[in-house]
Amino acid sequence: MLLYFPEKFDINEWTILITVVFNIGIFLFMRKRIPKEITPLIVLLSISFPQVMDHSMGVKPFNYYDLTDSNKYELFDVILYGAYPAFGYLFVYFLDYLNLKGKKLVLYFLSWALFSVVFELLLVKLHVYVYNGWKIYYSLPVYLVVLSLTFLLYKFLIYYNKHEHTNVVK
Repeated sequence: MLLYFPEKFDINEWTILITVVFNIGIFLFMRKRIPKEITPLIVLLSISFPQVMDHSMGVKPFNYYDLTDSNKYELFDVILYGAYPAFGYLFVYFLDYLNLKGKKLVLYFLSWALFSVVFELLLVKLHVYVYNGWKIYYSLPVYLVVLSLTFLLYKFLIYYNKHEHTNVVK
């Protein structure tokens, strides 16, 4: 079987379901600030980064961590990818809203990275991630890179979107 069902339905499955419902709520009820052409790309990026990490660092030869409480690829490992889109979306949403520059932008990045580490630590306590050698402090530089790449993609997409709309008007 390709996808296994959890052996028991416990706190990590509940955490994943609650986080996915939270993500759905974000996209249904938040005021739309990000252009509709850009939102799906930010969502896909927010799903892609964890998948790349999980399928490179979470498997042999590294196997630094497992998703959920099993080393098998479970149904809830797939559902977990529905928990990630709000991370990237909220990051660029508030980035756009606050329009930060300079030191405030650096502080924004550091705040998000620290929040991410604390949230990951919570997910470790709830057995969504089970470390097999990974240390929480490894995650800080990973989040800084992910946030930087998300920022660069967002800035590129905003620039491109503006220029596409101005070229259509001409």
